[in-house]
Amino acid sequence: MKEMTLSKRQKNITLASVFTFAGVLYALISLVNHYLFKTYALDLGLYTHAMYDYMHFRVDDCSMFKAVPQSILSDHFDLYLVILSPLIYVFGSYTLLVVQIAAVLFGGWGVYKLIGLYTEDGWMPVLAATVFFFSFGIIHAIAYDYHSNVLTAMLLPWLLFFLKKRRFALTSLFVVLFVIGKENMSLWLFFIAIALMWDYRKDKKALWYLAGYAVFALAYFFIINMIVMPRIGGSGGGFARYAHLGDNYVDIASRLIKHPFETIQMLFTNTNGISNFDGIKEEFYVCALASGMLLTLLKPNYLIMIVPLLAQKMFAVDPNFWGISFQYSVEFVPVLVVSSFLVLVKLKNGKWRMALSLVLLLSTVLTTFYTIGVPKSAILVDQLCVYQGRHYEQEEFDVHYARELLKMIPDDASVSATSNFVPHLALRENIQNFAHATKIEADYVLITEHYVNFERNGQLVFTNRSEYETIASDGRLHLLRRKLQ
Repeated sequence: MKEMTLSKRQKNITLASVFTFAGVLYALISLVNHYLFKTYALDLGLYTHAMYDYMHFRVDDCSMFKAVPQSILSDHFDLYLVILSPLIYVFGSYTLLVVQIAAVLFGGWGVYKLIGLYTEDGWMPVLAATVFFFSFGIIHAIAYDYHSNVLTAMLLPWLLFFLKKRRFALTSLFVVLFVIGKENMSLWLFFIAIALMWDYRKDKKALWYLAGYAVFALAYFFIINMIVMPRIGGSGGGFARYAHLGDNYVDIASRLIKHPFETIQMLFTNTNGISNFDGIKEEFYVCALASGMLLTLLKPNYLIMIVPLLAQKMFAVDPNFWGISFQYSVEFVPVLVVSSFLVLVKLKNGKWRMALSLVLLLSTVLTTFYTIGVPKSAILVDQLCVYQGRHYEQEEFDVHYARELLKMIPDDASVSATSNFVPHLALRENIQNFAHATKIEADYVLITEHYVNFERNGQLVFTNRSEYETIASDGRLHLLRRKLQ
């Protein structure tokens, strides 16, 4: 059997096909979900409204889901939304979903370019990008609204690419872009810089830059998390997930170091106590091993990169973080894929190199199908199963009728709406998530039948229903308007 090779034309066609397929798949997942009202107030609605506020020189006060106003930057210190906000005038309520898809494709291109620096085998970069695109961490993140950690993770291949090319100015630019994505990304960057020092141990200039990046990242992390965020309104939504471990990040780190047996145990056991969450940590590890982590074991310095990722995932008080679902696995993907192919490209035998790469691709795809079909973790299956008819249906109400109701609401009116309508109505000054409201005071109310008599903590939410008149309803959807006084 002759070693398989790719001509330049074949490589370009193959690469274009992979990117096109991935782009169409992501659109079928993400954009279709939004069109069918399968996106939510948290988090797409909140972030879309935050961009609207930034474009009007305001900082969102999180009133969409908090009773007491609080700067959105004290919940998550995310500066991407500031940068991206002008795009709302181009893509409207789809803005962040379009950006997220573009970012993943950009990340895949970075993987392709990076692996190409390490090998002359034309297949390896293409296969690396393909494994990247169809990893479960990417697919699940695309299916669940928008999150800035997705964009940040997509910068890692490019950061590594420019570092390898010794283009330190561009590397430094990507370092800055990396840390501003979210308050926890700088801590991850610290571990990335430390891990890379082994690869660049013979390059003094690169080592100095990596040391500088590590110091900068750690300083940024503590300044933002322990000084800036508390001063502008709170300890941060991110920290709340780990408050059970200590009063601040220093206390948490101290506890984890002083009690190593407990720390290791928390990485693998159900600390929630509810049997429904038994096995979901183990499930993640198995899926990660099948999607590249097994080969990462042969590139051990890259394991350092996933230390903070495992910690933020497995130590969280919310068990939804532990498994394979939502956006909580996306950061692992570039680390596992890049490290896996850095191992594979070192194989001198081309047949073995190709065979093992194809095995990794097959294993990754089958794992992704498993995580959609029969996982232990809770997933949004209707948002993921693009190969089934139910993905293209909205069972709760008539989508076309819902769009007619949206047209009836003036652009300058305040609105209280159920979660799946909020992202479509977020580009206005006042938008409220009905389920989180303490009092309904909006000009218009758009709710499903389920929420007409909705109670929270045993108390009816819509207590002032008599102040509103129904202007349109089909029995499943209700649009109400405040009566003129």
